[in-house]
Amino acid sequence: MTHFDTELNRIAYIKNLIEQTSNLPISILNCKQENLFSDLIIDDYVLNQLDLTKIYTTPQIKLYSLDEIYMFISYIKESELIGTFIVGPISYKKISLNQLIHQAMLIHNLIYHEPLTFEEVLKENFYDEQLIEQMENKLQSDFTHIRIDDQIHEPFVPLHYERELLSYVKHGNTAELIKIIDKLTPTEAAINHLNEDPIQTMQTMVITLLILASRAAMTGGLPTALAYKINTYYLEKIQKTTDIHQLNQLKMTCLIDLTSRINQINTTETSRPVSDTIFYITKNLYNNISLNDICEALHFSPSYLSRLFKKEMNLTISEFITQEKIEEAKRLLIGSNHTLLEISNLLHFSDQSYFTKSFKKVTGMTPKVYRNRYKLLS
Repeated sequence: MTHFDTELNRIAYIKNLIEQTSNLPISILNCKQENLFSDLIIDDYVLNQLDLTKIYTTPQIKLYSLDEIYMFISYIKESELIGTFIVGPISYKKISLNQLIHQAMLIHNLIYHEPLTFEEVLKENFYDEQLIEQMENKLQSDFTHIRIDDQIHEPFVPLHYERELLSYVKHGNTAELIKIIDKLTPTEAAINHLNEDPIQTMQTMVITLLILASRAAMTGGLPTALAYKINTYYLEKIQKTTDIHQLNQLKMTCLIDLTSRINQINTTETSRPVSDTIFYITKNLYNNISLNDICEALHFSPSYLSRLFKKEMNLTISEFITQEKIEEAKRLLIGSNHTLLEISNLLHFSDQSYFTKSFKKVTGMTPKVYRNRYKLLS
């Protein structure tokens, strides 16, 4: 048996050991990027993100999409690169960052029989030392300017105002929010004090406030999915706005919007379980919603939720689902060119005949008549 055969057998043994230990898919590429033991084809896009001719002494963790991670471990013998172990794809939904780093430490130990610390793997993969150094140099320069300026100008924004404002958002207190909202608008002198681009400074401040306020709103009862939708909408607006006064107006709008939504939740007559059920239904109109689906998602018993919903809404959950689907069908009939069959299928009615019957029961007319009457008006 040649030295190469011996080395190949050892690589195969390590591969098998890693697969059994981690239960993760693994390939081994030689220096010519040939897959030695697997028919698994690795996308060129994945391979091209890393120079596989280079020796890495620490596992390289690469995120290639929101749900696909690969890990690369150089196999080195007597300072010579023999090949690369490629672990993946790993689903980001099934493994946390903490678990991923520990897997990298374990695999490195299996190959080299020497430990790596958590900090070594973390720093190698998620800490850009050059970027941090550039920022540190900039901070040193800017703080010289700030220390001199401190003798002249007022502080940027006092922190206690921010804490007060977030408390008002969380409790839906719009009246008190209005009183304090201007306190979080820095003066032009205060913005210049930071020695940064004024527009970017204001954008950063408004984005930070939006994120903090949406978190406060979620704590106050705003559904998470709705909070993220609102965030995404306002973030896009903020990033496109390049006027300081418009940014200030946008800041006030998004803060008042979030606070008003919490106020509405607090003053509504429906209980939290019923409010959550309504939100779940409106979010899932294009799915086939059942009582069991709702109860599983919201962690309520079917009998409890059914009784509570009927008591507060004077409708069964099934009747409410049909009512909301008909309202959505109205919007589709007026605002789209979908056929009646397509709308019926989109909203998961059992068939077109049942859709027409349900629509007429709620609106007093067939979908075709409704479209002909109101599409002309719109």
